[in-house]
Amino acid sequence: MSRSSVKYRAEAWDILQHLFKEKRINDRTIRFEAAFLGRIDLDRLKESVALSADAFPLIRCRYHENHGRPYWQDRGYTPDDMVELLETGDVDAGVWKYLQDEADEINGPQLRIGIIRNGTADILCATINHMICDAAGFKDYLYWLSSIYTKGGKDPGYRPMSLTGRRDIGQVMRTFSWFDRIKIFTGSNDLTKNDTARFDFEGDLTHPFIEMKTIQRERFRLLRDYAKIHGATVNDVLLTAYIRTLYRHFGRSIVVPCVVDLRKYLPNRRAGSICNLVTNLTCDIGYDIGSEFDSTLEKVQQRMGQQKADISCLKSISFMEAAFRIIPYRVMGKAVDPFFSNPLIAFTNLGILDKEKLRFGETETTSAFMTSSIKYAPYFQIAVSTFDDVMALSANLYGTQADRDNVSRFLDGIVSELSEAISI
Repeated sequence: MSRSSVKYRAEAWDILQHLFKEKRINDRTIRFEAAFLGRIDLDRLKESVALSADAFPLIRCRYHENHGRPYWQDRGYTPDDMVELLETGDVDAGVWKYLQDEADEINGPQLRIGIIRNGTADILCATINHMICDAAGFKDYLYWLSSIYTKGGKDPGYRPMSLTGRRDIGQVMRTFSWFDRIKIFTGSNDLTKNDTARFDFEGDLTHPFIEMKTIQRERFRLLRDYAKIHGATVNDVLLTAYIRTLYRHFGRSIVVPCVVDLRKYLPNRRAGSICNLVTNLTCDIGYDIGSEFDSTLEKVQQRMGQQKADISCLKSISFMEAAFRIIPYRVMGKAVDPFFSNPLIAFTNLGILDKEKLRFGETETTSAFMTSSIKYAPYFQIAVSTFDDVMALSANLYGTQADRDNVSRFLDGIVSELSEAISI
């Protein structure tokens, strides 16, 4: 059987991410950048990508829509289609060349890697179609690619295990008892009701940007210590700073949806394959946020504790997946909102990027960040990733320079809240 005749089922989240683009909510691309102390062996990297594609063929597929159910079709793309070397003296322009590109699900491939080379040091920029996976899935792929690269350097005959297991929400649901499943489907969690507040962006479909603020190692460690002293997570503290900054901007408390990784319900947090496995929790602390940072943090802790304990967060995405399997795609595509409504303002913590798992052979990774898809106005999301105790806060938008200036000032406001709270 030729590769081009092999088809794979498109799961509900794959389809949903496609519809987010159609509805002008966000593009379909997750972005990653890593800087190295030395050079990457380009041929070895290409071979590693080829091996990963054999074990996880969706990265070399194209997406097909039809009136019944969409599917992925293997198109046999090669590493030369997915990996490119750019030697340049203008590193920033080289990085942006790759990070601004949007995944093309119709033509493929779904993974693209650019190596930007300046002298003896390399920067790796990787993008993946959000239809293929979420940020946690992308991290899994990058760790896996690093492992293939490293092991292949020691054993030229190394071949990774196949990653063609389950990619649907069913793998999470099966971990619950029938009693818990009833609680999920009869719970009150509702992802169709979001805050109506929106930023007054001008928007510009020809001008994507990624605006980022970095919290350096010393400050991050103080932030982590502050969270520990208050019995909170770093995520709670970040969310508190976000809510307080939103309050200053809008003059009222804003309900903030937060992305949650459903792999926490799986044994060893391992999914059957690279996939999307997320839903939202809702942080609604009421009208009174408190005058001090500590008082807001206490409200956030209480609310997020309640949300994390409520398994009904699985309700909407489970209903939606069941509906996609029963109702024809063209009908369901027009009726997504009753199951899942994308919030105008949101927050996602993409988590920690493991330095050791991102070591390509003997080449040390010195810095890295990951950021989410680029939003269309008026949608807005803060994304956070952390590498080696350095935290990156980013907000991505198709917008004007005035929009970018406003986003930059807003991010400065979050950093200011954090600085004031931990007395930096």
